[in-house]
Amino acid sequence: MMRAVGRTLAVFDCFSEDLPSLSLQAIANRVRLPKSTTFRLVQSLDEAGYLVRLDNQEYCLSFKFVRLAGLVKTNLDIRRIARSVMEEAARASGETVTLNTARGRERVCIDVVDTPSPLMSIAKPGEHRPLVDGATAKLLLAYLPRSESKDAVNFALRVSGQRRSELLAELDRVRRQGYAVTHGERVLGLTAVAAPVRDTEEDGKYCIAIAGPTARMKPRISEHVRIAVRAGDEVSRRLGARSKNAGVEK
Repeated sequence: MMRAVGRTLAVFDCFSEDLPSLSLQAIANRVRLPKSTTFRLVQSLDEAGYLVRLDNQEYCLSFKFVRLAGLVKTNLDIRRIARSVMEEAARASGETVTLNTARGRERVCIDVVDTPSPLMSIAKPGEHRPLVDGATAKLLLAYLPRSESKDAVNFALRVSGQRRSELLAELDRVRRQGYAVTHGERVLGLTAVAAPVRDTEEDGKYCIAIAGPTARMKPRISEHVRIAVRAGDEVSRRLGARSKNAGVEK
């Protein structure tokens, strides 16, 4: 049963704004299933009204998805979506976990799950800080849309005094590896790890960050990176972002 569900969802994930319709062979290639198996699956979805077969023999999603999308609760905001994931990340890491976003030249803390340890990073929901230094700022800068990044990067350069080539290289590295790590960059003795949260448009408008004393975090930094990335991926999935694993188990 779970395999059938996974295959069905994989077919839906084949379609995108750039690929609104696909041939049977193209779908089979993308879900990594034999063409005969894909045909039976696609035919069932067509008969159920979730796919439409076009005149050119390609398939596209039906308007049934529009109706289903309208059933999504409008009050299901990012804080409610991410909260349980953040709590799990806080338990796994033992450190403070925050949800953040970028607004203009600032990063904004949306939500916080504190560690019970008396020695911890202090952050408050609604807190605004310059989008300049620290793992959270670097991660958000790296994922800003091009239309917004120029002004934000110029501001960060003026405030930090960093060379443009160095900052751009750092942001490129952050985006390629999919996370940011800093030790004492914003606050002496504080280490932070940040990972992106992607939405349906594949934009990294938010990020999950884990922060705590360097003496406690640095020896476990690889583990903290895994926790942050896993949390970011899970919130991304809940927001409807495309799965990083395109295929399904045969």
